[in-house]
Amino acid sequence: MAGLLASCAKDPSWDVDVRTPLFNTSLGVNDLIADSMLIENPDTSLTFVMDFDLFNITADTFVNMPDSLFYAHYVMPVGLTVPPGTLVLQKTESRYYNLGGALLTQMRIKSGTLNIRAYNYVGDAAYIEYSIDNSMLNGAPIVASGLIPSFPATGEYLETQLDVSGMYLDLTQSYMHCNSLKSTMKVFANPNATTDIVVNFNDSINILVEFKNIVIDYSRGYFGQHEINSISAESFPFIEDLGIDYLDMENIAMTLTMENHLGADATFTINELAGHGITDIALNSEWIGKAINLTRATENPVNSGNVTPSVFEMNFDASNVEAFFENLPDSISYDFSGTVNPLGNISTGNDFVYYGQGLRGKIHAEIPMNIAVQGLTLSDTIDYELNKSNNFITQSELFLDISNGFPLTASFKIFLTDEADNVIDSIIPDNNIPSGTVNAEGKVTAPSLTQMKITLNENQTTHLYACKKAIVVAKLNTGGISGQKVKFYPWYHLNVLATGLFNIFIE
Repeated sequence: MAGLLASCAKDPSWDVDVRTPLFNTSLGVNDLIADSMLIENPDTSLTFVMDFDLFNITADTFVNMPDSLFYAHYVMPVGLTVPPGTLVLQKTESRYYNLGGALLTQMRIKSGTLNIRAYNYVGDAAYIEYSIDNSMLNGAPIVASGLIPSFPATGEYLETQLDVSGMYLDLTQSYMHCNSLKSTMKVFANPNATTDIVVNFNDSINILVEFKNIVIDYSRGYFGQHEINSISAESFPFIEDLGIDYLDMENIAMTLTMENHLGADATFTINELAGHGITDIALNSEWIGKAINLTRATENPVNSGNVTPSVFEMNFDASNVEAFFENLPDSISYDFSGTVNPLGNISTGNDFVYYGQGLRGKIHAEIPMNIAVQGLTLSDTIDYELNKSNNFITQSELFLDISNGFPLTASFKIFLTDEADNVIDSIIPDNNIPSGTVNAEGKVTAPSLTQMKITLNENQTTHLYACKKAIVVAKLNTGGISGQKVKFYPWYHLNVLATGLFNIFIE
């Protein structure tokens, strides 16, 4: 940060020692854990709070839309000649679709397209209009249309798509009063022709209409009875990010909350919940393997999107939760099973769900920062810059003034990086930093003060000049012996001031 200044002279020559500040940092608990994950206890000590979304099983696993909507192979039974633009064929149909056990009456599309591919084997072009009569978009039923070239004459066909984002569907158009679409296909003689169009016997048109990349925003009806099984492993970065090698803790509070955002009843069972770190540890609790009933979510008013989930909370305080976290898990695996609508259609067709909603499992853990620990890692990256000297630098010394306000001993390293964050060199002091002075309550009353002098070789000195950043990494330790737990307070800090003494030979 401060530059190194030197004057030059040709005669005489001399050695000069120049001392300059390099960088400084103050490392606190908020460099270890984000402020949003820390709460103060009544005695102002800190508690580490973790909120982790374990799983989210959304309704698209059992509520979906068919891809293929309409396919027709029209063959002219007779030959005829018609003026341009004449309606040659019209067909309206209501079709029931199997939606995997769901019986839906309403649906709104969040995003997707309606795609048409058509081949025309008439000697002239034809024009088609396809409408979904039970749809509504921008105040009118949706209509897709296009001109189909004559394939025998041009070798071309029609391929077009229409954005249907926001489309509403009334799915009660068939005799089943659910899962149905009413559509109309119209085929016109080429409206751009200048003469009458001859359609021969056995001429044909093939038309395929499909939904593509449909995302459902809302659906209502009866979702059917579905078995859900989910086995997965999720990354759990909270403990891993602390960089610790050993952890001893107590009085951990942990809950697993199930939220049902479906307008449908459900049962669920957590068959296994395990953490994977030093070893594999499964949680032992009354809740593991127990069938739990979840009532349906409520919506007020209907179709408003104002959904209140039903919630079931399981407390794991009496389990082996301390061993679970002391195992330093970097991932959590689960085995979950359940049933949607275990009692059938008790809503009489009024199940509902909105986009992205379903069954959600969330872990909440509160760990009082009253712990024994080894290898707790604090780090900071500091930008600095030394002005280049044209004179020969024969040697340098790095002076470190360290104030340790933690009740833990510390060791640290300094890494020098270039502008691309590549580590070029490292500076590793030999001696550890003693902990601050603590009173009978275990609180730090005064920081320890340590001064270090490190002689840098020529390469290290060159790299110190060439690099742009310094990464200070401190490791804190209580020793890990039972009874050596310490509390953390928000004012605890480790301060490091680095200055350099540079010996320059000037000619």
